[in-house]
Amino acid sequence: MGWQDRDYAKPGEGGGRMGGNVFVGGTARPFDAPPWLIMGSIITTLIVVNAALWILPQVVHAFGRLLYGWGQMQGGAVLHGQVWRLITAQYLHDPSGIMHVGMNMLVLHLLGRHLEAMWSWRRFFLVYTLSGLAGNVFFTVLVIAGVIDPRVPLVGASGCIYGILGVVAVMFPHMRIYIWGVVPMSMRTYAIGLGVISFLVVTNRGNNFGGEACHLAGMLFGAWWVWRGEALLMRSPLATRARATGRGWFSGRRRAEPPGFQAKVDQRREDAATVDRILRKVYEGGLHTLSDAERKLLKDATERQQKRERSAGRTDRL
Repeated sequence: MGWQDRDYAKPGEGGGRMGGNVFVGGTARPFDAPPWLIMGSIITTLIVVNAALWILPQVVHAFGRLLYGWGQMQGGAVLHGQVWRLITAQYLHDPSGIMHVGMNMLVLHLLGRHLEAMWSWRRFFLVYTLSGLAGNVFFTVLVIAGVIDPRVPLVGASGCIYGILGVVAVMFPHMRIYIWGVVPMSMRTYAIGLGVISFLVVTNRGNNFGGEACHLAGMLFGAWWVWRGEALLMRSPLATRARATGRGWFSGRRRAEPPGFQAKVDQRREDAATVDRILRKVYEGGLHTLSDAERKLLKDATERQQKRERSAGRTDRL
């Protein structure tokens, strides 16, 4: 039985249920959110923009022809200098059906909220955009290699979404998800499975292998970002200057929590020592022997433990 489920953490003697704040799916507003962010959320803003750019062409067909004609990804056009397509294609989706944009935005909402609760809006938008850029650049490389016809169009935010999936799979590998709402699977296993499928489709030139190439490149970039990319970026002269002046894309910070890895390790060790000491006192003298200060220590340690479990998607046991 986890210590948060023992008598001292339940309703009754010693106070009410000690519930922690839910991190997973949180939408805490960043301190530096500009007024143009819808509801103070970069996730919500991206969803609205993508949805609007899918709906408007359905209503104004002339606008749709112009938008897709100049915005969709085409390797040949990029190689002839139309490099903006590497970015604009990330905000366009298949106009023939709602499933493409609908699924992308649903996954962005489900996965992106984990990172939005931790990162500044700038950092999330940067990783989101660079993941999509990595996918479209890889698509262009395949055009140069003669694998993909330079006239083949490509649209969608899937490279961005797979990049966020790669980030979440590395940061929260044990997070539990349910495929089709039934089959349990860890986030790491799920991401590896999708990566293998994309790799096989690309190598065998299966259906939509150009899109799958973008998926694979986006996911690999997201995973690389967590392992190496952000550390390299934060040591760059641009980031150093931004932190020194308090201006720029790398100067904004979220709340102090969650803390760094070492701080979390130290806090967990301190909580474990505190819980052991108080449980020993309860065992020897009973629950009534706890002071108000000791009850508060237990409450705080319980909330931190529950937050760790929810963010990791699992339950740790003592």
